Amino acid sequence: MNRCCWFGMKPVVLMLAAVTLSLGGPAVAAPITINFETLPALPAQPNNFAAAGPMQVYNDPGVFNISGGVALGNPSFLPAFPLQGTPPNLYGTTDIADPSLLDTITLTLPSAEDIVAVTAVLFNGQPISENYEVDAFSGATLVDHNTFNGMPDNTSTSAFGNISLASNAANPITSITFTTPNAGVNGWDFFVDTIIITPSAVIRTPEPSSALLLLGGALGLFVVRRRRRQP
Repeated sequence: MNRCCWFGMKPVVLMLAAVTLSLGGPAVAAPITINFETLPALPAQPNNFAAAGPMQVYNDPGVFNISGGVALGNPSFLPAFPLQGTPPNLYGTTDIADPSLLDTITLTLPSAEDIVAVTAVLFNGQPISENYEVDAFSGATLVDHNTFNGMPDNTSTSAFGNISLASNAANPITSITFTTPNAGVNGWDFFVDTIIITPSAVIRTPEPSSALLLLGGALGLFVVRRRRRQP
């Protein structure tokens, strides 16, 4: 191709390249997993509340903050954990250990993350069947709710519940609370693990009509240039 022809086609080539890129798929922010091994980065923790001590607050600035309990490693009284969690560690609270431990675990997420979905696994640490409630908020507004009634006692491999919470980009999830409504009567003993937080997708694909307009303009420019060059 001679230089004259190339320079005549160059704007068209660039425009077609731009259209091609604009037709690409959406760019999606990767989900983040809070598993208490790699995030936060922790070695295997004590396997009982007495050894774990006072409440531990873990956070990664701009990603999450979790409070209310402590991290335990490979607790022998939770046979459901090795099957449903991510050993060795998980995060839990109880009323029979350090008084700083709360009856509610709170996960806080920055609004700038635009979190639209959260999944996790909840474990009953009580020696009795228990009920649990998990609430997702966008600011002060409740956006989703999970209820687990009659979760089997901690000796059962079925003493767990799969949490699934969702919202939308207009009302991103900024906090989640895990608790039991029976804390005042039965006390509390429960854990959470494998928390997966999913940000909203950053869509970069234009509307089909916009892409067609760009392509039509590129082809029109090419035709005009060809006609001008004909004798």
